[in-house]
Amino acid sequence: MSESFTPLQETLARIAEQGLVLDVKDLSRKTPWISAEDIQTLLDGEELTDEDVDTRIRERVQFLCSRRLAKDGKGYDDKEAVNALAKDIASGIGVSVVWARQLVLGEKMPSMVHGHQLTRYFGVPDGFLTETPAAALNRTLQPHLQHDPDTSGNLDDPLADLKSRFGLVGLARRGEPLSRDEAARFAGMIADVLEQNMEGKS
Repeated sequence: MSESFTPLQETLARIAEQGLVLDVKDLSRKTPWISAEDIQTLLDGEELTDEDVDTRIRERVQFLCSRRLAKDGKGYDDKEAVNALAKDIASGIGVSVVWARQLVLGEKMPSMVHGHQLTRYFGVPDGFLTETPAAALNRTLQPHLQHDPDTSGNLDDPLADLKSRFGLVGLARRGEPLSRDEAARFAGMIADVLEQNMEGKS
């Protein structure tokens, strides 16, 4: 009976066959929610200790929130900034400000629907909140197999991630350049339309 391999192990085997060299620091930059130590462990073919899914989701939400706060030079110790972020999330996904603040602080768990809306709000790939570190690393490594590392799923470029996910050649729009938040919302809107079209054809 043949030995079974995980998707990540298969990807690493293909990368090894192509003689490609992986940079842990570069991979850590592209997946900053995974420690460099854990990335190295996964690259060495070892498995990480399973974590509770609820804990993973809470930590991913707080990672996204802290990252958003940091862009404005703020942190969780700035109550005014936290409240402002909660209000924006509440408006963006259609929940109460109180619930959104509890979510930001890690006191609430998003439902499946709200989790999907949060990925749209933050402009990250579907499944970001729940995918294991191995799955996230495997997704990030895919462009290396295409010899095009600049097209990897990047949280800093929602439009690049949108093109990668749906195989788009390019995106064109008129007007002033979009801010990062505007680009995330624009990408989410386009993704919703594309997914609806795909569902209609299935």
